[in-house]
Amino acid sequence: MNTARHSRRLFVQAATAALVSGSALRRPFEAQAADEKQLPTPNRLLDCHLHINHFDRSVEDTIRHMDQTGTTKAFVLPLETGEGNVLLRSETVLHAFHLYKDRIIPFCQTDIRQPDVLDRIRAYHLLGCRGIGEQKEHLRLDDKRVEAVIALCDELNWPITIHFQDSANGYNQGMAEHLETYLKRYRRVRIIGHAQTFWANISAEVPSPDRTLYPTGPVRPGGLLDKLLSDYPNLYADMSAGSGYRALTRDEDFTAGFFDRHPGQILFGSDCPCRDGAGENFKGVCYSTQLQRLLRKLIPDESRLDDAFHNNAMRALDGVA
Repeated sequence: MNTARHSRRLFVQAATAALVSGSALRRPFEAQAADEKQLPTPNRLLDCHLHINHFDRSVEDTIRHMDQTGTTKAFVLPLETGEGNVLLRSETVLHAFHLYKDRIIPFCQTDIRQPDVLDRIRAYHLLGCRGIGEQKEHLRLDDKRVEAVIALCDELNWPITIHFQDSANGYNQGMAEHLETYLKRYRRVRIIGHAQTFWANISAEVPSPDRTLYPTGPVRPGGLLDKLLSDYPNLYADMSAGSGYRALTRDEDFTAGFFDRHPGQILFGSDCPCRDGAGENFKGVCYSTQLQRLLRKLIPDESRLDDAFHNNAMRALDGVA
């Protein structure tokens, strides 16, 4: 890789992360203020969105991140197409799973634009993968190749994590027009929504992606997410990364009600690239610890908190209502 390009990519990613964090979010999980320690604590923590090699993180560093953030298990999602500057083979995830079977739940991903995609996914199913993700190619959501993969997940009784981004060079564009079609047509697959356009639709007012992918300010009630989550129990909301965290913190009063309305469909996920739960290699930012604090603050009921941190993800994984 070109060294200058690599350095610039690291700088841009780290600078972006710094924008979504505040000084109060830069402390390790163990170093919380006394008032934070009084908040409810999850019994188990399942991260529904983790990659191994963010910022060249090793398998061992990924496990260290999980240990430091109190994460018992994680869906580990490959990205064989290398989108978002993360290249992670499904075979690498399966290898990590065999090293840490009690910690890693392996997903698979392969380029759906290739003619052998369904055969490859079936092979990964036989090898022990439990779902597809992160589904992230430069295609419209209504592309027949996208539907074929969703249909296969329906056949296999699998979840699929989809990155929705309606920018000019985005991924699975057209969520507002086409997601409901799949939710109606395929009832066994669990579609786990993630990323900028998914979370922009927490509000009924969604700016053009050309203007911003990260809306701010109060949420206008009546958004597409509220409607789809209410109507389709096979849709789940992955709260990971800056996209999820920004959406959930832009209007915390609205978010508390959002959690109340959809207690069985919200999934804790981090998509965090740091190695130690304190942002060692990510400008002091850890997506996992900052989101944990937010959920502990907004979900005071310990049973519902356990659902958000663990049980909902297991239901999405196993297909149990």
